[in-house]
Parts: sequence; C-alpha cells; structure tokens
Amino acid sequence: MSQLTFVTSTLPISHKLHNVLNEQLSASSLSSSALEAQRLLVFHFRDKAYSAENGGFHPVEIALSKMADAWHIDYLTEFAYFGHPYPELERCLDFDFQRGEFFAAYQGWQPIKGSHEAQSLYQLWEHNFLAYVEMGVFDDITLR
Repeated sequence: MSQLTFVTSTLPISHKLHNVLNEQLSASSLSSSALEAQRLLVFHFRDKAYSAENGGFHPVEIALSKMADAWHIDYLTEFAYFGHPYPELERCLDFDFQRGEFFAAYQGWQPIKGSHEAQSLYQLWEHNFLAYVEMGVFDDITLR
C-alpha cells in the first residue's frame, strides 16, 4: 500500500497525525491503484457509543485533497450534540485550511494565519485526538 505524502500546513500538524492517517489508509481496502486515482479522501473517526444522552468521544472527520503528488489536509472537523430538547449533531470545532479559517462553538469563524489562539487550540485538539486514537476509543473508522 502506498503512503500519503503531505504538504506543510498553516498549522503545526505533527508527523504523528500523518502516521495515524497512513495507518488508517493501510488498514482500509483501498488498493494502490485506486489511491492513485483518488483526488479526495475523507477519514471518519467515530465512537459508536457516543450519544446526546450518554456523551462519549466526539466524532471527527478529516478531509485530504491531492494536488500533484502530495496531499493537503483540507479540513479537520469535530462534531458534538447541541440543543435541547432535540439535540442535533453539529460542528463544534473546525480547522478549514482551504479557507484559512477555524471555527469554535460559540465563537464563530476566525482567521488561522497569525492567530496564536488557532495554533494553541489546534495543538490541544491534536494532542487529545491522538491520545484518543491511541486509547482505541474510535471503534468505527472509515475512509471514503
């Protein structure tokens, strides 16, 4: 199976996160020839037990797009349930590298470039996400 080669991002995305994505790619049924034909990959990390009633680990979606022979992380989005009495699964944190903006619940969209808050929040999010992956809390990981 081929390995993904990543382009440098506007935030300090670690090699450890790149390795997690490559591991998930290797675990998928996507062949090397099918990967060559792909221009977009979307990884979904879910905790099947997560619900509005019981909580759990928030679902995460990571999208990559291919330009030339390298992959760009387009966005990393975390979802959570919001609202009462009928909670809905909504975006709670989003780093949109194509737009150069990040979203945090109750704060809205803000620019990534030059933002200490964006960098700090991203590093905290990534640290936690990688710990959750290592703990095996995501029991439904798919690649589309």
